[in-house]
This record gives sequence, structure tokens and C-alpha cells, in this order.
Amino acid sequence: MDLAAGMFGEDGNPMPSCVVAYPQGIQIKSVLNSWQSKYAVVGVGGKGTHILYDGVNEAGLAGDIQVLMECTRASQESIAARGLTPVIGEEFVTYVLSQYASVAEIRADYQKFALLDQPLEVNGGKYSIPAHYTFVDETGDSIVLEPVNDGAFKLYDNIGVVTNSPEYGWQTTNLRNYMGMTDQNITADQEWNPNLTLHPIEGGTGYGLYGLPGDFTSVSRFTRAAVIANHMDTFTADQGLNQLYAAFRSVIIPRGLEHANPQSPLTDYTRYWVGYDLSQRTLVMQTGNGLAFNEKAIDQTISDVTYFDVDNSNAVHAL
Repeated sequence: MDLAAGMFGEDGNPMPSCVVAYPQGIQIKSVLNSWQSKYAVVGVGGKGTHILYDGVNEAGLAGDIQVLMECTRASQESIAARGLTPVIGEEFVTYVLSQYASVAEIRADYQKFALLDQPLEVNGGKYSIPAHYTFVDETGDSIVLEPVNDGAFKLYDNIGVVTNSPEYGWQTTNLRNYMGMTDQNITADQEWNPNLTLHPIEGGTGYGLYGLPGDFTSVSRFTRAAVIANHMDTFTADQGLNQLYAAFRSVIIPRGLEHANPQSPLTDYTRYWVGYDLSQRTLVMQTGNGLAFNEKAIDQTISDVTYFDVDNSNAVHAL
């Protein structure tokens, strides 16, 4: 989650956030139409709200929200005229994870919904986040839903990487510019002409990925993550979170690199990283404020929405 707003006590904390657990069978009070949860869910979300930024449910379905500037919304009248069901964009991850067990079920239903042009009111503020959504389940099936058709969704099969704008079809097409990337070092000398022979620096280490974008735009992060994820060594499930974190380290934004303007004291940086173990229905999460990792599994003992503060410290295991 890269954001120019405090989430865990930093920068005035305008969006107080924490780990949130939802039990099965409770009434979730939407600002639009409340619903009953079919599945228990755990994720990261707004403290004291029913907003999830990401999460996993007891069926092993995970999902998240990311920025899409091309996002559209529609009026209640327009949505009704098309026979669709209005949803609040900021509530959509919570709704899907509490209602669906698999990506196959979402595929069957996604065309029934459209984002309503009603901002979400939380703690006296109004929020309307331009967004798209990713969902993945234990089978490996994964989709990206983008509300670009007057609030209605366009579906893409997920190639395994999602960032922010532009639209997903543009991002995947752009990967063709990097088809020459390889995980093989280039170690041989190259003779360009009789007077010029080039020798690889450091024995050619890393030359196969020379030219991989290194900036922090969403397009470059998408490309970098896609190339890295698809060239990593194969690994077993027990190594999954470690390997996920290794891939994400290349796109985590340090504080201070992105300011909206010279006068802005706020910086857009990675406020937290989270990985989900779908088989264990567990999250592992680290904020941008400290080294400590937080772990939370689906909780079948709670009877109401429960909020858990996260450890922001630099707590480490001393040997």
C-alpha cells in the first residue's frame, strides 16, 4: 500500500488502519445496503470501519484494492436502468471476501455490479478512491476487475502482477517491450569492429536484465515485478511468503522519494507490505515504520468485527 497519508500513527494518521477480523454470519452495515457475511475474513483495513484494503477469507480467497485513475462510477438511476446492483467502491473488497468462496464464483457474478457515484463517509471525511480490484484463490485462478464501463466492470485474467494505472490491458501489452530480458548473465566479449571489443563488467553478472526499469512509476513497477516474478527459481509453498517478500523488495518505495510538489511535506511511500498464505488463511504484515512483522490468521472465536493494532516497532529476534 503506497499512500501519501498516515495510516499507523505517522503523518497525523488521517487514515487510522489496523488488522481487521470479521466473523461468519454477522450483519455488515454498509452506507448503502447492509449484508450478512457468509465467510470469516481477516485483512488490513480502516480502524473502526468495515473497509478492507486487502484480505483473505476462510475459503482461501484473497483480494485487494489498488488505484486506477481510469475508474468510472455511475448514478443510482443509470445503474438501475441497466439492471445492475450498485456497490460502494471502498466496500467492494469487504463485500466480495465475505460473500464469495472462489474466483470462479466471482467470474459468474461480476457483471451484475457497478460502482455507485456516492463517496464513502468515514470519521467526518468523504472518500472516493479511483480503484481496481484483484482476487486470487487456492487454485491459482486470479482476476483483475476494472470499473471502466460507466461503473460496470471489465474482467482480465491476472498474469500474477498488478499495480496502479493505466488499465490492465495496457500494462500487459507494454511487457512486449521487455521480451529480451533473461536470467542468464552475458559473459562473452562482443567485438563491434576490429578496433572495439567490449568486455562485460563484473563478469557479466546481471547483464541479462540490463535495462529493467528502476523507477517507481506504476508502469515501471509492474514491469519490474513481472520480470522478477517470472524469472525466480521455483519454490515450494512453505517458502512462498519469503519469496513474495523478496520480489516485493524491488518495488517497495522508501519514504521521501515522491512528493506531490516542492511545498508538500507529505511523501507517497510504502505504508505497509502484506503477504497472504491462502492455505493457512493467514496474513503476515510489516508497516513502513518498523521492521516488526505482524501475523494474524482467520479467527473463528470472535462474534463481532475485531480490530487489532499492529506493531510498528523495530522489534527483532535477538540471538
